[in-house]
Amino acid sequence: MRRLPAGPRSSLLVPLTLWAALSGGAHANERLPVTGVQFSASGERVMAVVNGEQDGSGFGTARLDVLSTRTGQTLLGRSRTLENGTAAQARAALLTTPPVPAFLRAAGLTGRPASVPRYRRTYPAPYPRWEDAVTAGRTQTTPVRLWTVPVPVRLNVYAVNAVCPYPDMLPPGTRPAGFSLRVNGQVIHTDPLTPARPAAHPLNCAAGYTVERVDVQGNRVLVTLRALTPGFEGPDAVPMFVAALLR
Repeated sequence: MRRLPAGPRSSLLVPLTLWAALSGGAHANERLPVTGVQFSASGERVMAVVNGEQDGSGFGTARLDVLSTRTGQTLLGRSRTLENGTAAQARAALLTTPPVPAFLRAAGLTGRPASVPRYRRTYPAPYPRWEDAVTAGRTQTTPVRLWTVPVPVRLNVYAVNAVCPYPDMLPPGTRPAGFSLRVNGQVIHTDPLTPARPAAHPLNCAAGYTVERVDVQGNRVLVTLRALTPGFEGPDAVPMFVAALLR
């Protein structure tokens, strides 16, 4: 097996089962689309690209996350924003700037076909709304045809002991939330009741979550979720990724 290029540990290996594609702070009622998911030939690694133009500023921006479906860890996270560039230019700049090209080659992701999602949520509005989210005390079960028959993807959302710096920006009566995720009964992610993250972390103000997209190759799965957090002109829908090996 080829070794992946070395790099700063803090940016190349995140000891969590998911990566929230956060670029720092609140944005302007934003839901940037996931424009591509690709699996390696073995399915052991998967990459996701979030790409678009920031609401308000109009800056082109792109985010790349590479995850291991065996461990759930994020192996690489990179982002690029161009003040005078389009979304396409930001994506091209991101994917051609070292160490990204070498990393993707070593991970077996270069030239791989785009994954066709087995499920993709359709939203009633082009901008995020608080009511898009499943909030604490509620569940969302989505039947997804991963193989020959639909299987349940179950999102359970619950209150967590996180201190939100902006409680007045949350809907009335809403507490910060975490979630657990099951696919066909198998638990693939569970948030701790007391998250170990910095006080200013945006997910400390997550009001809820929703499953947006499910991709699969063999028994390897990538679930894309959205966390609804306070933005400048309404909630932001922050993309999050959970990668897993289904048994």
